[in-house]
Amino acid sequence: MKSLPILAPVVACLLIVLTYLLVQGAAPDAARHERTLDALRTVILYNAALQRDVLRARTGLLHDYDPLVRSIDRLDEATLALPAARDVASGEARADIDRRVAGVIAAVRDEETLVETFKSANALLQNSLNYFNYMSGRLASEGNGLRTVEIGALTIAMSRFIGDPQPEEAMAVTAALDRLEHPSIDTARAGDVRSLGSHGRLIVSRLPEVDGLVSRLQGAPTGERARALQDAYLAAHGRVAARAALFQTLLYIAALVLVGYVAYLLARLRRNAEILRQRLEFEGLVASISSQFINLPRDRIRSDIGKGLARLVAQSGLDGAQIVVSRAGDAGPSGGYAYRRRGVDVPARSANDMIELASRWTLTDNVLQGCISVPRVGELPDGLEKARLQAWRLRSWLCIPLSHTGERLGFLALDTVTHEKHWADDDIALLRTAAEIFANAIARERSEHEREALQARLNQSQRLEAIGTLAGGIAHEFNNILGAILGYGEMALAVLLKDSRARRYVQQIMKAGERAQDVTEQILAFGRRRERRHRALTAQPVVAEAVDLLRASFPATLSVETHLAAADAVMMGDPTELQQVVMNLGANAGQAMNNRGVLRVELDTTAPAEASMLSHGNLPPGRYVRLAVRDGGSGMDQATLERIFEPFFTTKPAGQGTGLGLSTAHGIVAAHGGALDVRSKVGEGTMFEIYFPQVERAAEDAHEGEAADVPIQYGSGETILVVDDDRPLMQLAEEMLAALGYEPVGFDRTPAALSAFRTDPERFDLVLTDEVMPDMTGIEFSGQLHRIRPDLPVVLMTGYGRPLRSRQLTAAGISEVIKKPLLSAAVAQCLARHLH
Repeated sequence: MKSLPILAPVVACLLIVLTYLLVQGAAPDAARHERTLDALRTVILYNAALQRDVLRARTGLLHDYDPLVRSIDRLDEATLALPAARDVASGEARADIDRRVAGVIAAVRDEETLVETFKSANALLQNSLNYFNYMSGRLASEGNGLRTVEIGALTIAMSRFIGDPQPEEAMAVTAALDRLEHPSIDTARAGDVRSLGSHGRLIVSRLPEVDGLVSRLQGAPTGERARALQDAYLAAHGRVAARAALFQTLLYIAALVLVGYVAYLLARLRRNAEILRQRLEFEGLVASISSQFINLPRDRIRSDIGKGLARLVAQSGLDGAQIVVSRAGDAGPSGGYAYRRRGVDVPARSANDMIELASRWTLTDNVLQGCISVPRVGELPDGLEKARLQAWRLRSWLCIPLSHTGERLGFLALDTVTHEKHWADDDIALLRTAAEIFANAIARERSEHEREALQARLNQSQRLEAIGTLAGGIAHEFNNILGAILGYGEMALAVLLKDSRARRYVQQIMKAGERAQDVTEQILAFGRRRERRHRALTAQPVVAEAVDLLRASFPATLSVETHLAAADAVMMGDPTELQQVVMNLGANAGQAMNNRGVLRVELDTTAPAEASMLSHGNLPPGRYVRLAVRDGGSGMDQATLERIFEPFFTTKPAGQGTGLGLSTAHGIVAAHGGALDVRSKVGEGTMFEIYFPQVERAAEDAHEGEAADVPIQYGSGETILVVDDDRPLMQLAEEMLAALGYEPVGFDRTPAALSAFRTDPERFDLVLTDEVMPDMTGIEFSGQLHRIRPDLPVVLMTGYGRPLRSRQLTAAGISEVIKKPLLSAAVAQCLARHLH
C-alpha cells in the first residue's frame, strides 16, 4: 500500500522512457530513402545525358532538341525530391545536407539556363553551317576557275576554323570572304555570294559563343555536387540507421524491465486484494453510518452515535472509541460519547483531559492529515503526551478533530490496549469521513436544541411585546384616573387651610398619586411608549453617579465594588434612564443578597468580531459599552430566568415589590438598541450584562439645567376650547382653567366641538385637546381646526406616552404637547407661552 503513491510517477517516467526509445529507435523511412537515392541517381544520370546530347547537338548529330528538354525535365523532377534528404540528419549534418541540396538545385537551374541559350545559339549556327556548305558547293560547281579557287580557299579556311575556332583562323575565314566578295570577281551570282558571306561571317561570330556554352555545360558541377550530396546523405543515413539499431536494443531491454515490473505489480495486487476487500467493507460501513443519521429524530441521535462507534470499533479491530465535545452542555458520560469492547478495561479519563491533550499536542511527527496518529505509544519521546497515554494504558492512539462549518466541536479518539495498530493514510481518510458524519449529527442535535431555545425566546419576546402593549393601554387609562385625583387634589389644597386636618389628608392623597404616577412612568418605560430624547453621553460619569446613589441607599452590611474602565466611551441615550437601569439592577441584586455581601458593578468596552446569541437578544459584531452587575445572592432557576422581565412578576413576598424594576430596565435597554445577557445559578448568584452600542465621540449635549421656579401667570379672560372624551377630566380642566383666570368652553365629543368652532372661529384664543378620542384623534381634530384658522394655537394633551412625529404635529398646527395628568403650574406656563 505504501508503494501505491509511487506507482503513478514510476509508470509515467517509464512510459516517457519507452516513448523516447521508440521514437529514437524508429528506422529511417525505406520508401523515402529509395526516393531520395533515385532522385540523386536521376540527377547524375540525366546530367551526363544532357552533356552528351549537347555535344551531339553541337556536331549536328541531333535532328531536334527533345532529348535536351527531356533531360532538363527529369532533372527538375529529381530536384523536387532532394530536400527529403535532410530528414535523416540533424544538427550540423542536416545543415551540411541542406547546403549540398541547395548547391545541386542551383547547378541544375544554371544548366537549364545555359541549355536554353545554347539551343538558340546552336540553331542559328547549324542553320548557317548548312547554308554555307550548301551554297559553297553550289557556287564551286557552277562558277569559273577563279571563283572555284576562291570558294575552295574559303571552304578550307572555314573547315579549319570549325575544327579549331581560333582568332587567326577566324581572320583567315574573314579574308577569304573579303576576296570572294571583291568586285573583280564575276558578279553574276553576286546575291548568292553575299548570302554566303553573311552566313560565313555569322558562323565566325557564333561558333566561339556556341563552343563556350558547350564548354560551360560540359564543365557544370551538377554531377559532382550530386555525387557529393549522395555520399553525405548515405553517411548520414548510415549513422541514423546505426542509432536506430542501438535504441531498438535499448527498447527491447526496457520492455523486459517493464514486463518484470508488471509481474511484480500483479503479485502485489494479489497480496493487497484482501486489504482492498476489507477497505470496501469499511467504506460500506461508513456509508451505512451516514445513512443511519438521515432524518433521524433528535432524541435518537445520541444513542445512534454510540451504536456507530460500536460498529466502527468492531470493523477496525480497535479496543475503544470516544467522542469528546468542547461544550459541557453537550457532554454525556465520560465527557461525550464512548464505546469500549467488552473485557477491555482502562482507567477513567475526563473529556477535559482528552481535549487538553489533543489541543496542546506538540509532536508534529505524529500529525497526519490534521489528525494525531500514534501507532506505538512506547516509541514516543518522553514528555507529557507519552506519560498521559501510558497512564491510560494505551498502546496505539488516533485522535481526529470534529469540525462543522469551520467550528471545532471536539475530537474522535480511537485506541487499542491489547495490541498495536498502524493506520494507513487511506484508513485515516475514511475515519475522518466517519468523524465528519458524527460531527454533523452532533451539530444537528445542537442546532435543533438552539432552535428550540430561540423559539422559546421568540415566544417570550412576543409575550413581552403583548404585555407591553397592554401595559401602555393600562397606563393611558390610569393616567386619566390620576389626572382627576391629582387635579382635584391640587385644587383642594388651594382652598384648604394650611394647618387643617383635611389639608393633610389631601396631601397624603397627592403623595399616593405621585407614587402611582411613578409606577405609570415605569409601565410606559417597559412598554417603550414613552417619548425619549437620546443624546450622546459619556457613560462612565453617569454610571459612577448612579453607583454613589446606590451606596447611599445600601446598609453598611452591603458594599459596592466598581471596575469602571470605559474611559471616554460614548453612547446614545438618556442619562436619567441609564441611571435608572443601574439603580433597578443594583436594588434587585441587594435584595437577592439580603443586603449582605459585595455587589460588583463593571463598565468597560468590547468589540466582538462575530455575532453572538445572548440570553435576551442577539449581539451583532461591533463596538459596545458593557455594563455588568454581579451579585453573590441566592441565584435563580431556569423557570424564574424566563419570566424575570415580565411586568408585575416578582418572587418577593406581597407588599415588598411591584415587579416593575427589571421590566423597566428591559424596556430602557431595548429602547437604547442594546442587548441583555443574564447568567444565574441557584446558590451561586446572578450576573446581568448589558451591551449598549458605542458611537464615535462627539460634542455631548449640554446638561439641561433645573427649571427655576416660575410664578404662575394668570389669564385675562381668554376663551379656551377644551376637548376630552373623559367627561370628569374635561370638567376638571374647565375648573382648573377658570381658577387660572381663563374662560373655558368644554366638550366631550369632537363633532360637537368642531361644530361650535365652525360657527364662530374667532371666538377662541387657544385649543386644549386630548390625543386619544373615539370619534377622531386629537391630531386629526387639530388638523380640521388648522385648515379653518391657521393662526390658532393648539395644545395637545397626552397620557399614552406614545412618541409623536414632529412633522405630523406641525402639519396639524399643534403648537405644543403636554403630558397628563395636568397640574395647574404646568398648564399655566404652557398657556402663558402661547397667549402672553
